[in-house]
Amino acid sequence: MSKMFILAKVLLKTNFKLTKKSIDLGLIIVLSLLPMTGLIWTAAWEGYDIMAGVGQQGLILWTAISLVSLLTFLLGIFFIMGVFFYSNDIELLIPLPLKPWQILGAKFITVLVYEYMSQLVLFAPVLLAYGIKDNASFVYYVYGLLVYLLLPIVPLVFSSFINILVMRSFRFVKNKDKMKTISGIVTMAMAIGFNIVVQRFSRNLGNPEELVGLIQQGNNSLLLKSQDVFIVNRFMAMALTNYGDLLSSLGNIVLSIIGVAAFIGLFLYTGEKLYLKGVIGLTEAAPSRKPSGNATKRNFFKGSSALGALRGKELKLLFRTPVYFLNCILMNFLWPVFLLIPIFTGGEEMGQISELSKYLGDPKVLAYIVAGAAGTALFISGSNMISSTSISREGKNLYVSKYLPVDYKTQINAKAQCGMLMGLTGMIMALIVAWIVLSFPLYLLMMAMLVSLPCIFFINYVGVLIDLKFPKLNWDNEQKAVKQNMNGLLAMLISAGFGALNFGLVIYLRLNYISAFATIICFYILADLLLYKLASGYGAKLFGEL
Repeated sequence: MSKMFILAKVLLKTNFKLTKKSIDLGLIIVLSLLPMTGLIWTAAWEGYDIMAGVGQQGLILWTAISLVSLLTFLLGIFFIMGVFFYSNDIELLIPLPLKPWQILGAKFITVLVYEYMSQLVLFAPVLLAYGIKDNASFVYYVYGLLVYLLLPIVPLVFSSFINILVMRSFRFVKNKDKMKTISGIVTMAMAIGFNIVVQRFSRNLGNPEELVGLIQQGNNSLLLKSQDVFIVNRFMAMALTNYGDLLSSLGNIVLSIIGVAAFIGLFLYTGEKLYLKGVIGLTEAAPSRKPSGNATKRNFFKGSSALGALRGKELKLLFRTPVYFLNCILMNFLWPVFLLIPIFTGGEEMGQISELSKYLGDPKVLAYIVAGAAGTALFISGSNMISSTSISREGKNLYVSKYLPVDYKTQINAKAQCGMLMGLTGMIMALIVAWIVLSFPLYLLMMAMLVSLPCIFFINYVGVLIDLKFPKLNWDNEQKAVKQNMNGLLAMLISAGFGALNFGLVIYLRLNYISAFATIICFYILADLLLYKLASGYGAKLFGEL
C-alpha cells in the first residue's frame, strides 16, 4: 500500500504544479463557478423551507446525494478512461517494479481528488445550506464530512469497472486518438445537457409547487434507481437525515464505510487481474486496413495543385488530432447549439427571442442585423483558432515546410483558407438557426451571408499574421499549441473589437440597412486587399525567418 500512496503523491505533484499561471487559472475557474454554486445554494436554501412545510426536508439531501453520484459516474467513465489508459505516463509506469493494482490505485486517488474539487461546487453548498436551515448539531457536520469523502468513491469504482472491461474486451478502443475525440464530444454534449437541466431547475425556484414536484419526481425516477445501484448511498442519506438518532446514524455511517471499503477491495483485485491486458496494445492511431484506398488517395493528391494538397494536409491534421478537432473544428458547430438552448429550456427567454421577429421589417433594426451578421462572422472565425494557431501547430516540425518545393505565400494561403472554410461552415449553421428561431426572410439571409464573406477572409488572414509574428513552436503536447496559445485569444479580441466597430459605423453614420450593407462590405474588401498584400510580402518574410 505504501508504494501506491507514494506513486499517488508523485502523480498529484505532477498534476498540481503551483505556478503563477496555474494559480491565476485556478482563480478564474473558481470565479466562473461561483454563479452555479450560488444557484445550488439557493435551491437547497429555499427548497428546505418548501419541503419542511410537508415534513419532507430530507428529500433535499437524498436528491443531492443521488444527483452527484449519477454525475460522478457518467463523467467518470470518460475521465477515468483518459487517466487510466490514455495518459502519457503509462509507458513510464509499466516497466517500474510496481504491481498493476498499485498503479491503478494511485491513478484512482488522483481522479478522486479532482472529484472532491468538483463536489465543492455540486455538493458542499447543499450540505451547508441544509445544516444551517436545520440548526444541525456538530454530529451532522462530522457525518457530512465523512459523506463528502465517501460519496464519489463507489460511482468511480463502477466507472472503472466499465472502463477496464471495455478496454479488455474491445479492440476499437485501443485507438487513442479516436477514443479521445469520441469521449470529448460525448462529454461536451453531457455538459450542454447539464446546462439545460440547470436552467430549467433555476426557473422553478420561484414556484414552490413546481419545485416540490420536481424534487419528488426526481426521487421517484432515475435518481431513486441510482440509490439502488450505488448501494451505500442509501446508508449515507439515512445517516445525514437521521443524525439526531445517534445509534441509527452511527450504524448507517459504519455500513457506508464498510461498503465503500468492500468496493475498493473488489476494484483493486479486478484491476490486478485485468488492467495490464487492457493497457497492452494501445496506439495513437489504428493501422490502416485498406492500402489500396490509401494508394487511391495518393494518386488523387498527386494530381491536385500544391495549394489543394496543403489544404488537404491541414484539414486532415485538424480532423484527425483530437485536441485540434475539439478546440478548432467542433467550436464552429457549438455556437448554433448555444443559440438553440432557449428552445429546449423554454421559458421567458424563448418568448423574448420570438418577439424579436416582429421587428425584422423595421429598416433601422435591419441595419443592426447586418452589422450583427458581420460581427458574428468575425467572432465565429476568430474563436475557432484555426488560423491564429496554424503556424504554432507545426511545432518543431516547422522545418519540413522549409524543404517543401512550395513558396511561403502558397503555404500561408492554404492555412488561411482552411480557417475560412470552417468559419463559413459555422456561419451557415448560425444563419440556419436564425432562420428557424427568428424566421429570417430569404433576402436578409442572403445579405447576412454576403456581408460575412469579406469578414471571414479578414479575420483569418489577421490570425495567420498574428501567429507568424508570435508563433508558439516549442511544445511537447498538442494542447499547448492551442489551449495555451495567447494568439487565439488575441484573434478573438480583435474580432470582438471589429464587431463593435461595425455597430459603431451604423450608429455614428446613421446608416439604413442598404447603406450599412454597402459600407461594411466595402470597408472589409479594402481591408482584405491590404491584408492579402501584407501576408504575401511581410507574412512570407516572417515565415522565411522562422
